[in-house]
Amino acid sequence: MSKIIMVALLVAALAGAAPAMAQQGGVGDPATLAASGVLIPYFTSNSTVATLQVISPVSDNPNLHMRFFDATCALVGPSVGIPLTTNDIAFQQISSTQGGPITAGTNGLVAIANVDSSGFSSAPLEAGHPIHARVYLFSPQDGRSRVVDPIILNTAEFPSLAHWWSPLRSGANFFAPLQTAVVQTNLFLVCPKDSIEGNAAAFFGADPGGGLNNSFTVGSSLSNGGFPQIDPRFPPISTGTLAAAIRVRIYDTNEVFKRDFPIDCNCLIEYNPITSMPVAGSFYADPVEAAFGTYTELVSTPIGTFGAGRRVSFTGYTSTFTVGSPINAFFQRLQNGSQASMDGTVTNSR
Repeated sequence: MSKIIMVALLVAALAGAAPAMAQQGGVGDPATLAASGVLIPYFTSNSTVATLQVISPVSDNPNLHMRFFDATCALVGPSVGIPLTTNDIAFQQISSTQGGPITAGTNGLVAIANVDSSGFSSAPLEAGHPIHARVYLFSPQDGRSRVVDPIILNTAEFPSLAHWWSPLRSGANFFAPLQTAVVQTNLFLVCPKDSIEGNAAAFFGADPGGGLNNSFTVGSSLSNGGFPQIDPRFPPISTGTLAAAIRVRIYDTNEVFKRDFPIDCNCLIEYNPITSMPVAGSFYADPVEAAFGTYTELVSTPIGTFGAGRRVSFTGYTSTFTVGSPINAFFQRLQNGSQASMDGTVTNSR
């Protein structure tokens, strides 16, 4: 069956519904057992109910706690304990309207690890005490439910550098059907800052080698809190939005290149819908050039303001749906790879 027919079937289903060390992060499975800690997005805007689920399948985790960050990676709300025993499961509501600690309407990231003996700082999960975590999203406005898998600092089963901070990468791609009044796609990008890890007050520890170093060196691959570091470092929260940190390349479904433009990085960014992207986002709704939808590549670009040749690490999600209908909705994490691999210049970049 031709790809044009396949694309047409997908769009028809949606529309017809009832109302080189430049690589960042790890290639491991983010849904596997998480060692050290977890970082995971949450959304409570538009009355969305966000419920965090944490499981301790192997051993006790009596000192487990979490801190919340808003969409700019600034700390919000209190530290919240979530102690678990072996084979225990716990749920934490996030929005204040459901009894959670965070003001309703806030989107951001939640970081999970142990609390140290002082009760004020974070510590890695104990060896042999891994966890699973995810966030459930329920929207009373559109009747849809979504599941957000975590970013894990390292895996309990494959603790090598190649599996650190999975699935943060420096490249990604996705398909989107032609954007219309009936069928739309939203894009969510997660691009953490050094308040997560890197600066003096970071939840996962400070960077012992200096916040502006491009890559960690031998002997400094762990933060001063003992957490695995990201390579290269996260950008400083003090810089605010990093303009033009990610390059967007759009192709039509005949592999013809159509548009190339930059977008920003700033912790958690929503393009709701994707036509709201600056410069050329409107192309996604072009009924002539994008008639059968689009294939988009996102690649991290070197940013000179926080380290020569340094790139940002990111992951993200797309939500393609029928407007006004609770069914025929596709929510998924971006397909990813290293920037070098996505550009075809390196085939074994981690």
